[in-house]
Amino acid sequence: MIGKLRKKIGQYYFRKENLRVERQCQMTNLKDARKIGILYTLDNVPDYELVSQFVAQLQGEHKEVKTLGFVKNKNLVQRFLPKLSFDFFSKRDLTWFYKPIHKQVRDFIEREFDLLIDLSLYDSFPLNYISGLSNALLRVGKFSEENNDYYELMIDLKPSLTSEEYLGQIQHYLTVINKNAKRL
Repeated sequence: MIGKLRKKIGQYYFRKENLRVERQCQMTNLKDARKIGILYTLDNVPDYELVSQFVAQLQGEHKEVKTLGFVKNKNLVQRFLPKLSFDFFSKRDLTWFYKPIHKQVRDFIEREFDLLIDLSLYDSFPLNYISGLSNALLRVGKFSEENNDYYELMIDLKPSLTSEEYLGQIQHYLTVINKNAKRL
């Protein structure tokens, strides 16, 4: 019950901040995107390795990539040392109503990305908050009715979908997307 109240307060503050954000949405595909931001929830080593491989692939294509991982378990933070393109934040970096307040979060939100990809399989208000306020031209994430405020392109997930399959779906749709398409 208290968790729902905290989230409602967080959503209220998000909508209030979102009114002040002026940004343009622009369709882009993976080939043409030069600056890419990646958000993800870091629960285990395989997810970290999957993100690392994806980042290495994009950087191999001469793209500027910045990642921000949300670590739910404080003990995992020490296991993953920050790399040049990787930043992390944890529950201790959230306000009482789940708003992320870490300096790296603010830097990530203000950075101008051509494409922002949220790789988390489950709804996470802190990651949605970051996506919703991001200056990215195109924001991509998981489909749900409440995510309309956070993403322009949403991928519908089956409950049994793995992180690897979800990433494959994102890559597929971002490869075939027509960058000249207009948003509805």
